[in-house]
Amino acid sequence: MDREAYNSAPVITGSKSVWFLNDCLVRKYHFNKASGIMSVFNITKDQIESCLIGDFKKNRIKAYTVKETAELVCRHQKHLYRLMHQGMIPPPVGATKGGERAWRVRAYYSESMVKNIRDILASIHRGRPRKDGLITNDITPTIQELTRRMGSGILTYVRTENGQFVPFWSESI
Repeated sequence: MDREAYNSAPVITGSKSVWFLNDCLVRKYHFNKASGIMSVFNITKDQIESCLIGDFKKNRIKAYTVKETAELVCRHQKHLYRLMHQGMIPPPVGATKGGERAWRVRAYYSESMVKNIRDILASIHRGRPRKDGLITNDITPTIQELTRRMGSGILTYVRTENGQFVPFWSESI
């Protein structure tokens, strides 16, 4: 996927029903807006926990499936599985007790895990080795492109003296 196509692609927001909270995979169980307390089912620990709604919204981390992660880092889903079996990237957290992956059970990556995978893939050289030993990797997105695609950054264009529009990233805090 070339840069223009990647930058114009829609934002991948992640799962709408599963999040990471304190490094555990959780989903909403019960929501009581009047009292400001909600219950979440901790999938990793297999138990129900209560927390404040504000704390949940502030501390939750987006969860991405393997397919969404592959789209974010411009690789095929099978390529990520191959890299997992080789031990180059960490396996995702499964939606079972203990976070183990199983057959026909979804597995998720957190935002920080997706960024780590991007860093690992950016350090892998593509093609024949170069004489100077540098890395050539043109398909891995930059950090700014990845954060924009994850919905955390804003992509704006600036016009140069030639009249060309060049992408300029302004990160949201």
